[in-house]
Amino acid sequence: MNDPQRFTIVRENDATGISGTGRVLDGVIFHTGQVVVCWRSDHASITIFDNWDAFDSVHLKAHPENRARVQFLDGATMPE
Repeated sequence: MNDPQRFTIVRENDATGISGTGRVLDGVIFHTGQVVVCWRSDHASITIFDNWDAFDSVHLKAHPENRARVQFLDGATMPE
C-alpha cells in the first residue's frame, strides 16, 4: 500500500481573481487514488476528487494561463 503523497500548487497568475498567486493550494493523494485539496486562503475550502485526472482537469488543464506548477513534497512524484 502506498504512502500518502503530499503536494502544493504554486501559480504565477490568477485568471479568476479569486485565490491569488503563489502557493494557493495544498493536497494529498491517498493510497486509494483519491485526491483531497485545501485552498490556502481566508475562506479555505476542502474538496475531494476521485483521482488525480479529475483534479488535474479542473485545476490545472482548465486554466493553463495561470501557469500553475505542482510541487510534490517528501520525495513524492507525479502520479502515472
